[in-house]
Formats: sequence, C-alpha cells, structure tokens
Amino acid sequence: MAKGREKVSATCAECGHTRSVRAALVRSFDALVCARHRLLDPPASLVVPDGHLVAVTPDIAGYFTGYTVSEPTPGQARSIWRATALAAAATGRPAPPPPPDDDVSAWQPVIDALTATLGPDGWELADADSERGRRGRMWTVKIYTDFGWAGFLDGSPRQIAADLATIRDDYARQTAAAGLTCPRCDTDLSPTAPASRCDCGSIAWQPVAWNANDWVSAIHDALAYIDDAPPYEVAAEQVLLTCLLEPHIELYVGDPRLPAVTFEDIAAALQVLVPDARWATIGERLRAVLPVGARWEGGRAAQLRQAASALGYELVRTHPIDDLRIPCLVAGDDTDRGLPKWFDVTAAGEGWQLQIDADAGRLRQRCVDDHPDVDDEDLGEAIDQVLDDLMLSDDDVAWAVATYWWEGALAIARPIDDPCDVAALSAALHEGVEAVAALHATVSTRVTAFLTDAK
Repeated sequence: MAKGREKVSATCAECGHTRSVRAALVRSFDALVCARHRLLDPPASLVVPDGHLVAVTPDIAGYFTGYTVSEPTPGQARSIWRATALAAAATGRPAPPPPPDDDVSAWQPVIDALTATLGPDGWELADADSERGRRGRMWTVKIYTDFGWAGFLDGSPRQIAADLATIRDDYARQTAAAGLTCPRCDTDLSPTAPASRCDCGSIAWQPVAWNANDWVSAIHDALAYIDDAPPYEVAAEQVLLTCLLEPHIELYVGDPRLPAVTFEDIAAALQVLVPDARWATIGERLRAVLPVGARWEGGRAAQLRQAASALGYELVRTHPIDDLRIPCLVAGDDTDRGLPKWFDVTAAGEGWQLQIDADAGRLRQRCVDDHPDVDDEDLGEAIDQVLDDLMLSDDDVAWAVATYWWEGALAIARPIDDPCDVAALSAALHEGVEAVAALHATVSTRVTAFLTDAK
C-alpha cells in the first residue's frame, strides 16, 4: 500500500469507538471524538496546560472531530489576557498578570522617559520606531493619552516626554478655560473631571465620529439631544452660514489646503445657534455640555436662508471661485433673471458684505464681439491688465471690484445693512447688477483703449 494511504486505528476519546482511517488525516491531532458526541469543550482526557489554546477541526475522516493543543503566539496571548482581564473586572475579581511582550523591551528607553515625566498612567505607547542619527538615537512614536490627544512625536526619549508633558499641560489649560459645567448645578462635566453626570441630566458630549472632508459632520449625533433641531443637512447649512455672518468668528478661507472651517469655528457658530449649551474645543476636538431642553435657534443663518429662498436662491457648498471654500447662494429656476447668478455674504465691520457674480464670461464675450479680429491670447492679456489697473485706480467703480480672473470668476463686493431682510437683500442684489453693468462698460472702454495703444 502506498505510504500516503497507510491506515491506522482512530479511537474516540469519550467512548473508545475505533475506526480504521488514513494516517495522514489524523496524524496532527492530540485527541479525537466521534460523531456520536457533541462536545462544547475538549474531552476531559485531553491535557491543556494553562494559557494554551485548543483548535477544533470538525469532520476528520468524515466521522471525527479533532482537537489540537498549541502554545499561543504573543499576539494571541495578549488577546487571551485582555479577555480574561475584562471578565475578571466584570465579576469583581483581580485581573491576571499580563503576558510578557517581546516588543516592549525594544521601546524601554521611551517608556522609561515617559514614566519619569508623566508617571505610569494616563498614556499608552502604541508604536515606536528608532534610528541612529548624528545626535544619538532618535525615535518616532505614536502615543494615546487619557487627556484627549493622540498622534506621532519625534525626537529623543527625553524630548518626546517633554513635548507630551507640554501638550498635557496645554490640554489642562484649555479644559479649565472651556467652562464645561452644567448650566443648572455647575457640576464639572469637562473631559478630565471625575464626575461623568449630574442630577440635572446635562450631557457631556463629544463627537462619535466625523468625515475629514466635512468637519461639520461632527455635530450629527449632537442633534438628537437638542430640542427643535433641524435635520442634519439644514443644521450643517446654518452652521456654515453662521460662520460667515457672525463678526466674532474669524473664518480664514484663502488657503485651499486648509479646511473651510475648523472645530473652533463650529463651536463659535453652535454657541450662537444653541446658546443654552456650552461649546468648546479642547485638544483640537469639539466638546459640549448639553442641558435638558437646550433648543436650536437658527438666528441670522435661518433668516438669511429664508430671505434667499424667497428670491429663488439655493445654498451650495462649492463656491464658483475655487479659492473661496465657503457656502454660496446660487440662483435657481424661479430666480428673477435680472438678479446675479450667485452671491455670498460675510461679516464686515458693523455690517455685512455681499460678494456678487460679475459674469466674467459675459464680459469676455462682450470684448470678443467688440474686437473680432484680435487674437484670443492678446485679448485675454488686455482684459487682465485692465482689471489689474482698475483694482489700483481711484475710479468710482473700481472700489467695488474683486477680481479672481485666473480662477475663471469675477465678483464685485457691495455693503449691505441687513442681508436677512428680503426687501433689503433684493435691493442690494439689484444695485449689484447695476454695478456689474458699470464695471463691464468701464472694462470694455479701457480694453479698447489698451488695444489701440498697443497698435
């Protein structure tokens, strides 16, 4: 008989039943149990040393269940210890000692420095990598902390520990300044407070998650705790508009590499929209105390949205001017064709400023119609030069011009006293259209003069 088809006797560890099977099928098992038995645990006769694992393989030779005892890998040992420790904590028993970790010894210099500076608790070293540089061994480590900060730090072990201590102290300062206490009983509900609840029912809230491309999404789960809160899509619109309409919120949108809003902006907007709650950012994360009965108040954002909707405008989050990562109100099918295609509103001093579409495409077409024999590149250069000169001149219409010609958009800026009033908004938009017409006429005249001089 071929060696691979050699038969051996396989015996059930429970009842002694024996069958003749191929040796290759049962050679690797420490115990077998026949199909007459359905065991939740290994057979009693199988010796399993403490900390070892038992792998169960059904349908051996079509009739047996096989059991294999093995020593766990370091990763499996840590998993077993975590499960055992959790079970012990749930029943009030002490946790078993953790298994040795082969990786920890390599990190010992960093662990020693962190322990000496921060103490043994409040931080976890998740990962570490080192390389020897000109000034000794340098490390890149990933650390999780109990004080709300997680990330990578670089440097010597002592420098990393000092940097983390600075971050901890700054977090403590931010926490103290945030004033995250219950509005009714003044119980401290900040992240570092020992108390986690108060008798008034106020909730210490932080985001469950958020989309890195849409930081406003962090507020999604908070809406469930706020009375009269609109659907998330509406709430997100009102947060973004509030960031633009409130003069105390300094929203920087000039660098396309930066997010359109930060958590600081969102917290300031939410303090306007839900004034009964307490909003703050700690460790660059959004936090709040939400008392029972806190209500959503739309404020100027809701009023502007209603006024714009009455004129047929819809809010979009992709601005026609790429540099401006702010909400924009765009004309819809019901919008008066005599109004601009889009506008946005931002706080400006004691009032607000409208930025209105100046229809760069129509201006260029007007210049093309006026000079059909001029090369497109030459004509574009003339328009660019005229617009640049207008920005620097004392012309009556020039003060209102904001040009983003290289982005394929052109806008004028107009002051407005009350963008939330339909009549005032409509009047300002019509005045903007008249200013656009004056701008086009001025540009057309100067382009003609520019091309004449060039000849």
